[in-house]
Amino acid sequence: MNWQRWQFAEYKGAIFGVLLLAAVLLVLVWFPANVRNTAPGFGPDWECTSHPQSEPTCIKKIHP
Repeated sequence: MNWQRWQFAEYKGAIFGVLLLAAVLLVLVWFPANVRNTAPGFGPDWECTSHPQSEPTCIKKIHP
């Protein structure tokens, strides 16, 4: 491949690659992975409250 004289197919491939990368980044921005407020070791029966400039406080919920 000569960098000074690209063929039309090479331009199409480069543009397709850039568009594919942009589409993947757009999907990652619009649909981020599940973001949880708790640490990975805690389950849904824990309630955590974050404090500014401190560690979060987690309390286990009481089930009747």
